[in-house]
Amino acid sequence: MMTVLEKVDFLQNAQIFRGIRTESLARIAAIAEEIGFETRQLLFSENEAADAMFVILEGEVRLTRAGGEERKSGEFQVAGASAVLAERAHTETARAGRPTRALRIGQQDLYDAMAEDINITRGILRALVSMTSPLL
Repeated sequence: MMTVLEKVDFLQNAQIFRGIRTESLARIAAIAEEIGFETRQLLFSENEAADAMFVILEGEVRLTRAGGEERKSGEFQVAGASAVLAERAHTETARAGRPTRALRIGQQDLYDAMAEDINITRGILRALVSMTSPLL
């Protein structure tokens, strides 16, 4: 199992958390639960209420929408963040493509951390804006 400091070091490489100060990111690391998935194990299903997002430590997550084209996510990438932050159902199904380890960050725990530390909220907002179209 990873220590909080190891989680902080890892989370700093995930785009959504990259701009958050180390002290603030320690709050996220403290609530992040390390979890393992076997090949083809379900992380979440399309149209299911979002209650967590997953930062991939190692392995691969395959995401499909309406049974259509598949895309893959790997190390340092996040699955389920949009649905968690928007309080919507997942728009994709996520399954482990091979044995995978991830950090699970629960929605309510994330919201609590964001409410307690404005630096977390600002960092996530900056990351989201940088990932979207400049035509906002």
